[in-house]
Amino acid sequence: MEGRKKEKARSAEAPLVHVAVGIILRENRVLVARRPDGAHLGGDWEFPGGAIGPGEEPEAAVRRELEEEVGVRFEKATLIHRQRHLYTDREVDLHFYLCTGITGEPSGREGQETRWVSASDLDHLRTPAANEQVIRMLQDQLG
Repeated sequence: MEGRKKEKARSAEAPLVHVAVGIILRENRVLVARRPDGAHLGGDWEFPGGAIGPGEEPEAAVRRELEEEVGVRFEKATLIHRQRHLYTDREVDLHFYLCTGITGEPSGREGQETRWVSASDLDHLRTPAANEQVIRMLQDQLG
């Protein structure tokens, strides 16, 4: 089991990054994507999403990011969790949305690998520490 990484103290000048994340479920499985090796948290498996642009609403950002990253659209996004997390080089303000009414077949449109996994399978993937609470929520809900 690879599990989540432990994080160190953040430096004082680390930026705050606002991020919108989409949780997509299908038959009690959740969609995850693997971060590129050279990127921040490279190799980690995460829920698709990305940075919220200046002046952009979080729900609009998750809509844009899911279309760009995995090629899907959705009818409804429900905010299910929000939290801040400190990494050594940045702080993230995460908005996690449950996205329903999905159209399109998800695939890694930016070259990233994607997978459908059970909630319990998430314990066997290396995932960002910031996702731990949402992973536990999904495991409690989906079994």
